Amino acid sequence: MKNRTDKKRRNYSLRELASLAGADISTVSRALNRDPRISEERGESIRKLAEKVGYRPRPLRSKLTKSVGILISTESSDLPKEDFLRRIAWIAQRILGDMGLHVNIESISRNSGTTLFLPELVRQNRVDGVILAGYFSQALVDAIRRTDIPAAAINDSSERLGIPCVRSNPAPAIRQLITTLAAKGHEQFAFLNTDLDYPTVRSRHDTYVETLKSLGIDMEKKFIITGLSEGIDGGVEGVRKLMKNGALPSAILCCNDWMALGAMQELQRNGVKIPDDVSIAGHDNLQFCEDLEPTLTSIHRDEMEIVRKAVDLVMAQIESGDRSPKDILVEGKIVWRESVGIAPGRLVKKSISMVS
Repeated sequence: MKNRTDKKRRNYSLRELASLAGADISTVSRALNRDPRISEERGESIRKLAEKVGYRPRPLRSKLTKSVGILISTESSDLPKEDFLRRIAWIAQRILGDMGLHVNIESISRNSGTTLFLPELVRQNRVDGVILAGYFSQALVDAIRRTDIPAAAINDSSERLGIPCVRSNPAPAIRQLITTLAAKGHEQFAFLNTDLDYPTVRSRHDTYVETLKSLGIDMEKKFIITGLSEGIDGGVEGVRKLMKNGALPSAILCCNDWMALGAMQELQRNGVKIPDDVSIAGHDNLQFCEDLEPTLTSIHRDEMEIVRKAVDLVMAQIESGDRSPKDILVEGKIVWRESVGIAPGRLVKKSISMVS
């Protein structure tokens, strides 16, 4: 059998793919659909060949499917644990449903070797476009791009992925938060963060650093804790690390509200009063922020608008065919609550100066 996979990439038919694989069409079709009647070894070999030559099943009809796919990148192939991803999937279903479009959702494990292959809903031409939510590997996104299917990503960057992206932009709100706290007498700030590989997390970290520098506030490395879990346990661990490093800063910023909740719980377990001793703020403005004691100051992220703009990007590509990468930013805003206040000792110093 001649090796034709080195030729310029083009759309192969199922018959041509079968010829390349040295198998009949029914065997190839069953392998692509993971039919158990085909051995795992043989099936894997055929699927790898299909991926290599960029094979995609041809649509059964020329008109659009009126469906959009939501690809969710998770730690496993199960339902995503991340609240953000679950909310994004729900919002997308609501928006697309209101537009009279069907929604296909596929969960893709970040840790699985299957990420080297096209998602089924893309490979089988079941959708007219896809929205990517979560952190996808560059290899997988490149494979999706080669199919020329309209695609847009949420909370990533077009520079990294090469496709249009929509993400939250917390920078103005973070600058406002730090500047306001500095005006209230705070001179030491901590930042509890997760994985700096994520574009949105990196943006929050960089804004924090740049704002402190612009205000002439010394940035102590011991007050920047990264690599934490994004849940309650991440906030707990972050506070414990800060306490091991010595005196606590008077203000703590957290990458998200769950971490802020964990930080508040650990501070209160250690007799630290919020905001009398330490001010604390989160990000995402989740519903429980109003139910905490004290209520939690947080940066609101307009998730409905983020998803809506991602849908608009995909629909525009379907209509125009333009796949040019671009970034659309949706600014966040601060929701002020009881968890932040004047720096400890600020009122005492003011009253002493007035007496003297």
